[in-house]
Amino acid sequence: MRKNTTFAVFGAGNLGLAQAGHLAVQGFGVSLCNRSAKRLQPIIQNDNRIELSGSLSGSGRLQLVTTNYAEAIAGRDLIIITSAAPGHRVITRDILPVLRPNQALLLHPAYMFGAIEVRQLLADSGVQDILIGELSNTVFACRANGAQVHIFAIKKNIGIAYLPTGVDNRAIETFKIIYRDYIECYDTVLETGLLDLNYMLHPFINMMNAGLIDRMEPFDYYHCGVTPHISNVIEAADRERTAICHALGIRGYSAIDLMKRHYPHQVEKSTSFYEATASNVAYKGIASPDHLYTRNIWEDIPYGIMPIISLGKALEIETPVMQAIYELCRAAFGNDWREEARTLDNLGLIGLDAAGLLRYAQTGL
Repeated sequence: MRKNTTFAVFGAGNLGLAQAGHLAVQGFGVSLCNRSAKRLQPIIQNDNRIELSGSLSGSGRLQLVTTNYAEAIAGRDLIIITSAAPGHRVITRDILPVLRPNQALLLHPAYMFGAIEVRQLLADSGVQDILIGELSNTVFACRANGAQVHIFAIKKNIGIAYLPTGVDNRAIETFKIIYRDYIECYDTVLETGLLDLNYMLHPFINMMNAGLIDRMEPFDYYHCGVTPHISNVIEAADRERTAICHALGIRGYSAIDLMKRHYPHQVEKSTSFYEATASNVAYKGIASPDHLYTRNIWEDIPYGIMPIISLGKALEIETPVMQAIYELCRAAFGNDWREEARTLDNLGLIGLDAAGLLRYAQTGL
């Protein structure tokens, strides 16, 4: 493994701190960049160190902690974007002037069509030689407090894919070696997007527990927020997602399949999605949000649910449950997210059939 591979991590939320901290603990050179200086102050005050506990432990010292994008990526081999999905386009536009051809990008995670959107932004600016990788889910289940990050679990079998496919990159190969016990290669970025469990859970849990959240009555988000009946609704929506997978000829893991693959030791004996959620110790202690309009809505609807609905329309597959949760959110929040959503229409991919979509996911052309 090449320890001289260097990384820039964008985003100082739970995941970004876990990612930067773990790479630093492993002995790699890491810079951490965040738009807001406030999120960086606890790390700077801790001598640029991130302290990990739980499933991973150690103290990792970062080479650089900054709000300056050019400083953060200068000389870095792999740029890992851990921001919420709306930040992908913002960060990409901001780093465009200082990107170099030998650098690569990794969206951790990407949500639907993440690498495709980023590649289009790069192409529109005349940048052609940047490899874009994406992960299907977060490697770490974690929560951060200042410079302290607790890792509840390291997930297994997280998918990684690239756009374009078939291109080698030393930095991404190093990343794959570091996380070889936790990630596996997928064929295309369509697969990584469609096999993301997050957007299949969060909007349903939020909206079907809206009364509790609105009244600020805290509960264990997963263990109490997913009841047998809520689980039934999630599984009904999930069958729509897997039908789209089958229509595209890609692996169609169900929600319970994904849960078992990501958390094999925690839920391997579960026989239903409700049971798997209720018994997953990695979810223990994760509290409900203190308000309803969180990233579980403003990220998961336009970057997960709406792209899936648009795929269903293109492939003539009905998605009534996903359409219902979208309409419920649209009514509740007075927002339709149509301008920002990563739909086929917004990405200029209307008219492509299954073969055309797969080809585009391989080449970006």
